[in-house]
Amino acid sequence: MKKGIIITMCLLLLSAGVPVYTDAKALDRQETGEVTPCYTYLSSVLASISIEKGYAKCTGNLMLFASYTSSITLTLQRSKDGVNWSNVKSWSQDFTGSGSHSLEDGYYVNSGYIYRVKNVSKVKNGSTVLETATVYSSEISY
Repeated sequence: MKKGIIITMCLLLLSAGVPVYTDAKALDRQETGEVTPCYTYLSSVLASISIEKGYAKCTGNLMLFASYTSSITLTLQRSKDGVNWSNVKSWSQDFTGSGSHSLEDGYYVNSGYIYRVKNVSKVKNGSTVLETATVYSSEISY
């Protein structure tokens, strides 16, 4: 009787230490630490920045599932410490229809700061905002 209990306990302990993965995509997300929000009307929202010879090229993209009015507001931001950010320049553009839309503009920046771009994308039906997504680009020291 004791022998059966000991064997059962050993098997339980061994099986508790074996990980079980049910979704390969979930495993990939765990490894990268990436979190992707779920949107209803948007399939993707992106922001990017590059700086060459003091000129910051700022780009924002959105992709819509269905045909609605949308807008992109790009804001170039800067920081000394990477924590406290201030707005430098903003651009906005409205779009109609489904698919991919992008806004690109630029601005000459000062050295000695960390820069990033904020993309606030909105999906609208008339004057009603159906969805808002905010993403940030990677940060660049210049």
